[in-house]
Amino acid sequence: MKRIAAVIALLALAFATMMIVSCQSNELVKFDRSAGLNGGFELTDSGYPINWAFSPNPESTESLQVYIDKIRFVEGSNSLRLVSTQDDRPKAFRSQSVPVDSGGEYRIGFSVLNEGCSLRVNRIMTDASGMTHFEAQTILDTSESTTEWVRFEELFTANQGEAYVFLIFLVDGVGTLWCDHVRVEERTSQY
Repeated sequence: MKRIAAVIALLALAFATMMIVSCQSNELVKFDRSAGLNGGFELTDSGYPINWAFSPNPESTESLQVYIDKIRFVEGSNSLRLVSTQDDRPKAFRSQSVPVDSGGEYRIGFSVLNEGCSLRVNRIMTDASGMTHFEAQTILDTSESTTEWVRFEELFTANQGEAYVFLIFLVDGVGTLWCDHVRVEERTSQY
């Protein structure tokens, strides 16, 4: 029974990932390749952080509100604040793809502050063409509320043929989530 539940959960995750990545009709994206990852959410366009995608489009639904918060942040002068007002469907935001070298060692890090949401953060690898391998690695899966910023990190090695990595933050429930200091860097670098 546990094996069937695990297979169903994996298929649901693969389907959700595929929908988020491929279905851009209900997604809001502000893109500028020269801005890099923008993991401090410092660069914005019309109130949205550049190089981050949001689904469903917060401009077409009342259940997802996206803000740049200038009061609560870890680094720089901004953080991302996402408010889920209804438990109607999962909400997601994702980073742009970050180039990696096969065999290279990398560190992913991000800080979150959570008031009431369930949060799952997945790392997705793609090849040079952008084809997703449908192998999401869960970095974080929690529904724990926090009163302070909490830092999460993962070390990984890019496998043969993997050329890009991106992060998907899946949010469920009603509550507020802050995110800041998102990094994907070679393991030898310091943050």
